[in-house]
Amino acid sequence: MTTEIHISNVKIAEDSELRSMSARLGSHTITTPVKSTITKDFYKETRFPKEIFKLNEIFFRFNEDSLDRFNKDLNYSMKINKKAEKSRKYLRDCDSLCLTEFRNKGEVPRYPNKDEIKSLINIAYSFSDITPIPSVPKMTRYISVDNFEDFLNYLSKCYEEIMIRNKKRILGYIPTVSQFFVDDIIDFYIDRGINGFYIDFDGTMVTSHLTMINAIKKRLAKRGYEEKNFLYYTNVSYGKAINEQNVLSARDVLAFGHGLDCLGGIHTGPRRNKGFYEWLKKHKDVVGNAIRLFNKQNYGYYRINSPDIKLEEIFPSDSLYSIEELQNVKMSRMERLTSIINLQQQSIESINLENLVDENPDKTIDYFDNKENILKDDIRLLIKK
Repeated sequence: MTTEIHISNVKIAEDSELRSMSARLGSHTITTPVKSTITKDFYKETRFPKEIFKLNEIFFRFNEDSLDRFNKDLNYSMKINKKAEKSRKYLRDCDSLCLTEFRNKGEVPRYPNKDEIKSLINIAYSFSDITPIPSVPKMTRYISVDNFEDFLNYLSKCYEEIMIRNKKRILGYIPTVSQFFVDDIIDFYIDRGINGFYIDFDGTMVTSHLTMINAIKKRLAKRGYEEKNFLYYTNVSYGKAINEQNVLSARDVLAFGHGLDCLGGIHTGPRRNKGFYEWLKKHKDVVGNAIRLFNKQNYGYYRINSPDIKLEEIFPSDSLYSIEELQNVKMSRMERLTSIINLQQQSIESINLENLVDENPDKTIDYFDNKENILKDDIRLLIKK
């Protein structure tokens, strides 16, 4: 089985990097841009529209103890299996990818050992139609010239473990690194026939890493893969949702305009100490502020609990749930319903962008510029140079 994703019908906008393509990840071919579907907030009765889901994302985070438990405790292993299978049952007619993440418990970060890599790969492979290399954010935050070879060695061990018995394509893992390291990472993957990657933004904004994205594209072009590549992105921030600002710009969706193909989920954990978040909870309505509704008409994330926001004015008319279903409910239900609505709206918008590239490839900047919550500085960064 080839590890390379078959890509065809590539269309690129004339005034931005927004693009559309046909990509065969597993047994299905998807058309980008794509918002992956994440079912963790679904209710048993949730019926997500078949016409807008294209790719299912499953996510598991492990440390040394939970991996050991997975290997030795049958009940725990069955629980993980059931969770993955439940997600796949919601979305029967599309491919799945299972992202696995390793964070050791100790204060000193480390890479997973040989047995831990074996377990992580087994989980990712078992529940994926295309196998992602596990992420190690605690280690990649500190990549430097002195330890970069350790990261490449980790990637090599993961690749070798997958290839012991591989019948699927592979999705390479790219953390946010300085552009100095990009060429070697891309070369590592291309030399092994891997042309699909997921970029883990680790809770940061895409605009904070435009030099890295450009370096990735340049290296792919030099290796003959300028168009024949697939870029998935996860854990991307659109701003500090916990703040009391009523509306934040949808920079995560805008990232499609920088040539990224599929928007994944947000799974990043706390990057500051526990005491900070305890202090924060005493001074701000952290949960309430973070419940934000995406409006695809103006690219805003609205704090729906704010007395200054008139929900009926920003609520999407084609929402999967009604405005009444969000009112007078517990905070936890409001949060889950909003998450499902946002997923639906982002999925619809990805299809809108696909049509935009096809029908008006010279007017993509105008399209984004007409979204009132997109900042002018962000529009300038989108313009193809």
